Amino acid sequence: MSESVTTSTIRDELAGHIRQGVIPPFNYAYPSRSAYRPLNGSWNIQSIWAEDLKRHSVPELNLYLHVPFCRYKCGFCNLYTVISEDMDVYDAYTDALCTQIRDHTEIIQSRRLRTVYIGGGTPSLLSLRHFERVFATLDEIYPNWRSTVEEVAIEATPDSIVKEPGTLEGLISMGLTRANIGIQSLVPAEIREAGRGQANERVIREAIEIVRDKRLPNLSTDLIMGFAGQTPESWCHSVDELVALAPETISTYFLTVRPDAWFSKTGAYQYMWNPDLYERYDYANSAFREAGYIQESNVRYKKLGRGGYQQKVLTFHGVPLLGLGAGARSYTSAVDYMVGNVKPSFTEVADYIAKARNHELTPQTGFILNDEEIIRKRLVLDTFDLDLRELERFGYREKAHLFEPVLAAAEELGLLCRLPAERVQLTPDGFKYRDILSWMFFSENVIELDRAYYERLHQQNRRARQHMGGEPIRISGLKTAGS
Repeated sequence: MSESVTTSTIRDELAGHIRQGVIPPFNYAYPSRSAYRPLNGSWNIQSIWAEDLKRHSVPELNLYLHVPFCRYKCGFCNLYTVISEDMDVYDAYTDALCTQIRDHTEIIQSRRLRTVYIGGGTPSLLSLRHFERVFATLDEIYPNWRSTVEEVAIEATPDSIVKEPGTLEGLISMGLTRANIGIQSLVPAEIREAGRGQANERVIREAIEIVRDKRLPNLSTDLIMGFAGQTPESWCHSVDELVALAPETISTYFLTVRPDAWFSKTGAYQYMWNPDLYERYDYANSAFREAGYIQESNVRYKKLGRGGYQQKVLTFHGVPLLGLGAGARSYTSAVDYMVGNVKPSFTEVADYIAKARNHELTPQTGFILNDEEIIRKRLVLDTFDLDLRELERFGYREKAHLFEPVLAAAEELGLLCRLPAERVQLTPDGFKYRDILSWMFFSENVIELDRAYYERLHQQNRRARQHMGGEPIRISGLKTAGS
């Protein structure tokens, strides 16, 4: 947003996006990996984390461990994953991950560890012995980690839980508190459309029964709005069935189609979403609230005191995240970075294993954050509940002219309220349209980097060009006023 843009201009733009039912990509990180570019040796891991440590009066840390292996690739997925069930590869990868954890001992020990999350991919494909090695490594470098962390979480597919329930049981005994089990739908045709035939409705229900039997404290599940063939009736069916299954945490996502996901090649999807999906949001929001869920974010609902996704909440609040493993991203107040590239491949995973073994991993791609971009990061992610005084150390008062018009426009439209002592909070409408509002805080630089990245991928995807045209519509987020 340029300095000359007025509150009224932004208000009109925001109102127009809402009136049109625009659904931009969900913002769970800022900047997204699409804005990462080669760092060319300008930073090393030690200097990044030393700079970050200077900016936090209470040093804390989220730890994310990435396992990139999957049994199959979902049609909507563009995450860093590779298809493999090779136990020898799993062994080598686990050794590399443990070596990388040890190489970050000083960084981890310099902060209070708040959360541990093992994501992917499908980390539940690993055997219990792999997790025992990872947890033993944490015991070695941070003996009291189970006392300090607020959650220990893992991602899993329903079929992996059903196939190896003993792995879940062992993980719970080692401290697991939450499992994110992706189900996406409880309608058979939609499950097949997602490319998850191995996780059919019967398997989903069996997996949830196993989780309940093992007494896992927090079962987290999700649903996706927008599959080809999904109707308002089928969506309501999935919502009602999931409410009956009563997981502690539920997430609902608008389908995001990217040119590096299979859905872009099928001809059944466009990058532009259906505005009618906001009606499905309304149904789910009402159903979950009536069932006693509290809304934690625009996509997530929880049972008060029992559910939620603490690592995401803390990351949004500015607690840095150390991401380890091939394809993992680290979020700091100095540089967001990866030790590899953003495009997954077996070659890249093999390179990660070799470099980790030889202690040679260095930041390869990322985004360098100045004070303005740090402020933007918090505003993009954290307007659910944000004390603007926390941003003073990054010069918010001097840069307020860049952000206050957006906040004022959002307040005029009823998307947020301002409380005494400089706190802002989203209203129910603000939750609903949060991603539209978030894009209004993006810098022109990040918007352009994101657009260029996805347009390049689209041009490299012959079938996507065939179905969606040479000049894709809304392949990126929103162009904001003044950009």
